[in-house]
Amino acid sequence: MKLFKVLTLLFWTVLFFGCTSQSEQELREAFKNPSLKYRLNRNLHRFPYEAQKQDSLIEATLADGWGGFALNTPYDQYLTEKGLAATKRFCDKAKAKGMDLWLYDECGYPSGNAGDLVIKENPDWEAMAIYMKDTLVRGGKVNFLMPWGEPVTIKAFPEKNGETDFKRSIDLIDLYNGANLKWNAPTGQWRIFAATKYRLYEGYQAAEKGRNKLGAHYPSLMIPEPTDAFIRITHETYSNLLGEDLSEYFTSTFTDEPSLMALQFHKYKDRHAIIPWKELLSDEIKKRYGYRPEDKLIELFYNEGADGQKIRYHYFHTVADLTSKNFYRKIKDWCEEHNFLSGGHLLLEESMIAHVPLYGDIMKCFREMHSPGIDILSCLPENMPVHTPKLASSAMELIGGTHVMSEPCPVADRPHFNGLDPETPEVRGHLNILLQGGITDFNCYLKMNNSTEKERVEMNNYVGRIQMLLRNGYVASEIGVLYPIESMWTEFMPRYHKVFSWYDVHGAREKVNTIDKTFQGISRFMFENCWEYTHLDAKAITDSKVEDGTLKHKSLQFKVLVLPYVSTLSRAAWEKLEEFAVHGGKIIAFGDKPLNSEDSFPDKHVQQTFTKLFKENNNVVFLEEWTSKELKGLLDKWLIKPINVDGENLALRLAHRKIDGKDVIFIINDSDKEIVSNISFNTKGEFEQWDPVNGEVEEFGKGGKLCLEPYHGKVYRTK
Repeated sequence: MKLFKVLTLLFWTVLFFGCTSQSEQELREAFKNPSLKYRLNRNLHRFPYEAQKQDSLIEATLADGWGGFALNTPYDQYLTEKGLAATKRFCDKAKAKGMDLWLYDECGYPSGNAGDLVIKENPDWEAMAIYMKDTLVRGGKVNFLMPWGEPVTIKAFPEKNGETDFKRSIDLIDLYNGANLKWNAPTGQWRIFAATKYRLYEGYQAAEKGRNKLGAHYPSLMIPEPTDAFIRITHETYSNLLGEDLSEYFTSTFTDEPSLMALQFHKYKDRHAIIPWKELLSDEIKKRYGYRPEDKLIELFYNEGADGQKIRYHYFHTVADLTSKNFYRKIKDWCEEHNFLSGGHLLLEESMIAHVPLYGDIMKCFREMHSPGIDILSCLPENMPVHTPKLASSAMELIGGTHVMSEPCPVADRPHFNGLDPETPEVRGHLNILLQGGITDFNCYLKMNNSTEKERVEMNNYVGRIQMLLRNGYVASEIGVLYPIESMWTEFMPRYHKVFSWYDVHGAREKVNTIDKTFQGISRFMFENCWEYTHLDAKAITDSKVEDGTLKHKSLQFKVLVLPYVSTLSRAAWEKLEEFAVHGGKIIAFGDKPLNSEDSFPDKHVQQTFTKLFKENNNVVFLEEWTSKELKGLLDKWLIKPINVDGENLALRLAHRKIDGKDVIFIINDSDKEIVSNISFNTKGEFEQWDPVNGEVEEFGKGGKLCLEPYHGKVYRTK
């Protein structure tokens, strides 16, 4: 019997180590020539109809090292019999070559309208907003240009010494007679407030498609009917063409910048303050909170105190719920029924100011996508908003996903490179940051037409090798940085916001700008100081459990939580943070102290609890303003980085993952200068150095000399 046990143990030991050795050997071989599914894809909206030309396009793409395509039926034959037949043949040929395909779900952009086929079914589905204009006038004849649309309320409030008396008003709704409001104002100074309901088109995203060309009117994401029509028109047409199991063709859908439209673009005819609106939104707020928002517009637009904060919280919380449920979840559910992923990217991921009017809560929408994503309109490393890939990849980690996408699109760079993309080193630096930030898939408008064919092949090999080592597992971050969207809702008093650039929104109040910039600044601090981190939303907090001073969310484990201007969370989230702190967890709060819960503005219990924690618990720290020095001091005191580096201020950045029990650390040189430094690892085990430039693997032990050429990276993996 004893001999049998020994032989059994020997058998399983040999089998385990034999399989492990074989698996490792296969990985090393694959690392030399990474699969097409790990490489960069090209976005392809038009392709030839002729078989020979299709084959030539596929072969030329493979010769450049690309991995596949994000594609749709050609725009000039969108969803027609001819277009679909050409699409099926092209997809069959590409898949026969082993290429990776994503289903771009739109004719043009933004997604959700199928060109204009959806909105044509019912023009009443169009995206709408509550528009607001106000102005100061003195007694006498007044000629006030109204905002567009059907009037909801028109009032005049007396104003004295810069203070508006909102408790007294004159109702002017009966004077409405078209675009101009004519009123003989009493003596004194008056603030006219006018709110209307109108479509979101002139001066907004959908109307901006193409140069000097109006696009199609756009349906609202908050109501379910247009999404049902969109799925029927587009997705079901593809399943009828290619079969019910669309995983045989596609990794994922690619939804491109659907939004609520409620943010003015560069060109607009008049200035308005707007909030996204649809009748269903008013009905839902009435159902939840007992009032219609049309009756609380003064509080929503003007009140900085508790009443206004509560109304704005109710409003944008409901916007987020309806948008995520009636658009993103519907597509996600349909994709699950057809055995592939839902994915793509949203609009203006870079600015939290944009998240409020366009989605309510971008993380909530990300959570309803299998493969959330971003786009970046510059491929120069210095232009990278490093928090955006982290937002999408954090959502992916929190839902337990495996894919997160980026759409590199250097349209902002091409004017500086004679119409071409940036040069190869900068492109590599850009892709490094996305890989470091957790991106697993690339669907590119990046053409690399400022690179040679050899450089394009090398770049695809480089990206493919890194991707195959970083996919799966989970991010090994001990730091959670809270996404303070609820606090942003309370402070987001709608004003004349407009898109200033692809990464910036102008017109917000100073407090709103401060929340946004602090969130971005802390994320960049983590990036530049080699701290791995994850963005957490309130749901992540409430879904976690506390054990031994650690906040645990599935495989993720956080020892330090950073709260940038977090004044408002659900009571359940505050209670979980209190439990975390009491049991030894570390909290750093900047800017605002805990103030509100979802039903109490302010919440005295929350205030008292955290006032006591800040006073009595040395692991719970509040700072009026954040600085790099103070944040660095606290993190150095509480945590140990995964690597030690000889030398200061080196442009080294890292990603740290746990995959199959192994530590996998990706280190990049985020500069145009070579970096040579000694490094050592603070994790268990001996490391190997995997070089994505040449596919070679070397022993590295517990540390050694790190040599990185400009904008290059290497992967270190425990044996």
